[in-house]
Parts: sequence; C-alpha cells; structure tokens
Amino acid sequence: MRIAAITLLIMACSAASALARHGHMHGMSPRGGGAFGIVSAYEARMAAWMRREQIAANIHQAKNNVNRMKYAAQARQHGKMRLAATLYMRVALSRPKDKHHDEAKKALGAMADEGRKAMKAADELLQQDQVIEAFEKLDYLKWAYEVVPVFNHEIAQHVNKLHRDPHYQAVLNEPEAAKLLAMGRKHEQDDEACCAFLVYEQAAELVPAASAKQAGERLAALKKDPEIVAAAEECRTVRKCLDTFHRAELVKKSLPNRAQELFKQIVTEAPRDSEVRRCAAEELAKLHVRSKPRN
Repeated sequence: MRIAAITLLIMACSAASALARHGHMHGMSPRGGGAFGIVSAYEARMAAWMRREQIAANIHQAKNNVNRMKYAAQARQHGKMRLAATLYMRVALSRPKDKHHDEAKKALGAMADEGRKAMKAADELLQQDQVIEAFEKLDYLKWAYEVVPVFNHEIAQHVNKLHRDPHYQAVLNEPEAAKLLAMGRKHEQDDEACCAFLVYEQAAELVPAASAKQAGERLAALKKDPEIVAAAEECRTVRKCLDTFHRAELVKKSLPNRAQELFKQIVTEAPRDSEVRRCAAEELAKLHVRSKPRN
C-alpha cells in the first residue's frame, strides 16, 4: 500500500511538472469551440451603431436623389445621423446637379451645427467628471459625423486629443484593465500561470489605469520564473494555432487549398505533442485524401 501511495504521488508530481512546463492549454482541443481575445468597448459600441442604422441596406434602397433626400430626412429625425449624412453627401456629390443639390448641402451644414452643439454638451459632462458618459457621446459623434464636411475634422481632432490625455486614459481604460486583472488572478487561482501571464500582458498595456499598473507588477513577478515564461510562450503559440485552426475550418469546404495551407502552418508551428497539432494533422490527411484523383 505504501509503495502504491508513493507511486501515485510521483505520478501526480510528474503531471504537475509537465503542466507547468507545457502550460494548461497544451492539451486543449480546437474542436471545443470558443474564441480568445476581448473586443474593445469602442468596437462593441460601433458594431451596435452599425446594426441600429443599417447603413448599407438603407443606402441600397435609395435609388435616386428624391428617395435619398426622403430617407435622409427620416434617418435624421430618428437619430440615425451617419446614415442621414451619408445620403445627403451622395446627393451633394451626384452629377449632374439637380434641384436637391443645394438642399443636401444646406442639410449637411445644419447637421454640422447640431454636431457642434452636441460636442459642447459632451464637454460639459467632462467638466462634471462624467468621463465615461462624455466619451460615449464624443466617440459616437466622431463616428456618426465622419462624412459631414468641416465638422468631421473638428470632432476627430477634438476627440483624438482628449483620448491622449493621461487623466482620461486612466478612467477609460480602467474597466477593461480591471476585468483583465480579475481574469489573470482567476487563472492563477486555477494554477494556469501561463494564461495569467498573457492576460496580465494585455492588462499592462492599458496604463495609466490603476488596475493596469497592478497587472504590470504581477507580470514582472511571473517573469522571474523561467518555467512560467516558457509555458506562457507555448500558450501563446497554442492560442495562435487554435485561431488558425478555426479559420481553416471556416474555409475548408469553399477553399480547400487555403485550408491545407493553414493546417500545414499549425503542424509546423504547434508543439509536437499538442492536441491542436494532432487535430490539424488529421484534417490535413482528410483533405489530402479528398484531393486525390479518382480512378
């Protein structure tokens, strides 16, 4: 019994050592689904704006300047400012000029004045230290009025300058940095130091946020352990290969040659005994069989 217990203990220690050396993602299968990386708050908001305004679909419906002016007025009335501006600009640039040309230019001028008022209101929120709310409005204005002559440059310069201010950077980056810091700590609690390492790297890039500074300090501590550094680099490689695997899966039927290239890339780059490499080799073999000419 004592020998058996010692044997089990040795096996457990060996497994733990292998895990630290390889990183816990070494055995992760690409067929489990999931995606890595976190979409920024701005990108998420922009996607929501695009869905709300359905710009491409609405522009496609407007076949002539009469319809464009009609749809632009409706869009403006419903707060779909980018759609309205895009339609007005199409009318203003259309050739030959018609009776709607000057009307569209006048509407764009009015939209510029409205945009300046909205920008001033957002700046007032900044003065009240409502930073998140102010930047949500300012970022929207920059996006929505991108094609409105003159004001598009005014709002872009104004917003870009504010985004470079360290005080505002700290406030704006803090929610994302705090989320990543919490993720990193959870990985450490789960003995996934390699993933914690990578998450802390992401969080540390969000300085001067307070949580980013804490993540940077923890990252510096992890870097002192060569085994964790090696495991993190392997984890980084496996994550990259998992992403490549999913891209290959998407094009496997429509672009089999491209899929073959991607699977070959995984086989070359992934750790030899990793699960993602094994799965990529299997898919590569299947594609090779399908590509063989039939007698």
